[in-house]
Amino acid sequence: MNTNLMKTSLLALILCFSATNAAANDEDNFKRAYAAYQQHISANETKLALDAAKDAHKYGTKLFGKSHTNSANLALNYARLLNDTGDHKKARKTLKGKRRILEQHHGDDAPALVPIVMEEARAAKDPKTAQHLLTQAADLARGYEDKLVEAQKNFDIVVLLLNWGGGGLVEPFVDRAYEIYVERLEPNDFRLGLMSYHKARWAMAKNQQEEAIGYLERALVAFKIPDGESIGDLERTVRQLLVQTYERLERSDAATEHLLVLGAHQYWSNTPVFKTDFPAEMVNKGMSGDVTLTFTVDEQGFVRNPVVADSDQALLDEAALTMVKGFRYTPRFVDGKPVAIEGMEYTASLSFEKAPNVAGRKALTRPPVRRMMTPDRFDISGCTGDPGLDTSQACEGYGSIGK
Repeated sequence: MNTNLMKTSLLALILCFSATNAAANDEDNFKRAYAAYQQHISANETKLALDAAKDAHKYGTKLFGKSHTNSANLALNYARLLNDTGDHKKARKTLKGKRRILEQHHGDDAPALVPIVMEEARAAKDPKTAQHLLTQAADLARGYEDKLVEAQKNFDIVVLLLNWGGGGLVEPFVDRAYEIYVERLEPNDFRLGLMSYHKARWAMAKNQQEEAIGYLERALVAFKIPDGESIGDLERTVRQLLVQTYERLERSDAATEHLLVLGAHQYWSNTPVFKTDFPAEMVNKGMSGDVTLTFTVDEQGFVRNPVVADSDQALLDEAALTMVKGFRYTPRFVDGKPVAIEGMEYTASLSFEKAPNVAGRKALTRPPVRRMMTPDRFDISGCTGDPGLDTSQACEGYGSIGK
């Protein structure tokens, strides 16, 4: 047999064996890395999950190819953790071109694109780009057949914006989530409560007090603790807002109900839950001064018998007395019953100062490191490795990964 032919055949066989062996190694390395990623994600171990996601992305890209949807999904997993740990520059680099791969697989307006668009928003360089991408994600989410999934995406966007200091931008996302939750969730569901709370805050900002009451009462149903347990921060906040809103509507009896609950479940505070202000005409005239008042707070939190104890501006005395009569306090409880508190003191101050110039700031500011975000259970574009799921949810051809 020709010697050169034998050498060529042997070389081809070696190369073929090497390629096969390398592919097998890539597959084994990928399976191990992906299984470790899932394990660390479940344990909320951010740093270990990040390292495993990086390896899974590396070996998975070799195994599937750069243009495969699985590779794009593995990049998404890695980028999500990069965003969680504040490495937004590397997240942008990791995500570059990956959305196009998923668009070619799912379509340009498929809801399966929502997770990657949201990670692009988290990694964005500037607030305007982030806001645009979040709006785009919400629009894509309208394609989900299960509207609770769409609501969850809007809920997630609200959380992102609040974490970034973009509370003034959440209204359309709150509206959409609330619209779905109010139809689909039980009244005591926390998600409905949170969206109701934000609806109330918007209504209050617009001086829509009656509407705010409705939203706050709905939020209270979701946040209310069982009888006998300590009141939670969310319930306390909602009840305080209800007191303030009812007082603005001059419905003091309704406010009293919530003040009594607050008093029975918290340490007493001498800070009023609701305060009125000096008349606008005094502010407009540029008047200044301090008036110290003493009074009694009765069993229902009303101010009784206020008198002027000290004053450096007599012209403010009557206005201060009128003002403090509108205050509402949390009643003090002794042995389970509300009691009157004598000798309360409050100093009403009015000062006329030119408002300082405050430099404008960006609509959104991103904290350098955010908490770890676990994979979204509604993310149908993820590579889950669960053979029991729909094929669009499992790594194609690797349904038993990590098993």
